[in-house]
Amino acid sequence: HRDKKRDKEKVKEKEKAKEKERDRNKEKGRDRDRDTEKERERDKDRNRDKDKEKDREREKEQNKDRERIRDRDRDRDMDKDKDREREKDKDKEKEKDREEVDQNKEKDDKEKEREKDREKIKDKVGDKDRGDKEKDRDKEKEKDEDKKEQEKERNDKKKKDKRSRTPPRSYSSSRRSRSSSR
Repeated sequence: HRDKKRDKEKVKEKEKAKEKERDRNKEKGRDRDRDTEKERERDKDRNRDKDKEKDREREKEQNKDRERIRDRDRDRDMDKDKDREREKDKDKEKEKDREEVDQNKEKDDKEKEREKDREKIKDKVGDKDRGDKEKDRDKEKEKDEDKKEQEKERNDKKKKDKRSRTPPRSYSSSRRSRSSSR
C-alpha cells in the first residue's frame, strides 16, 4: 500500500515536473517571440534611419545640383551682360568715328567756301564793270550759301544736343576700345 502511495506521489511529482518544464518552455518561447519582435522593431528603426539618411543625402545632392545650375545661369547672364557692354562700346566708338568724319567734312566744306569767297572777291575787284545780271546771280549764290551755312549750323546744334544726351565715356574704356580697334 505504501509503495502504491509512493508510486502515485512519484507519478504526481513527475507530472508536476513535466508541467513545470512545459511552463518553462512556453515562457522561453514567449521570451524568444518577444526578442524576435524587438529585433524586428530594431531592424525597422534601423531601416527607417537608413532611409532618412538616404533622403538627406539625396536632398543634399539635389541642392548642390540646383546651386550648380544657378551658378551656371548666373555666369551665362554675366557673360551676356559683358557682351552687351562690349557691343555698346563698339557702337559708341563707331558713332564717335562718324562724328569725327562729319566734322572733318564740315571743316573741308567751310574751307572750300572761304576759298570760293576769296576768288569772288578777286573777281569783283578785277571785274568792276560787269552787268547787273551777274551781280544778281552773285547775290543769289550768296543767299544760297548763307542758307546752307544756317542749315549746317542747325545740324551742328542737333548733333551737339545728341552728344550731350549720351553719357561721357570713362578714360580707361575709351582707351581700351581705341587700342582694340587698331
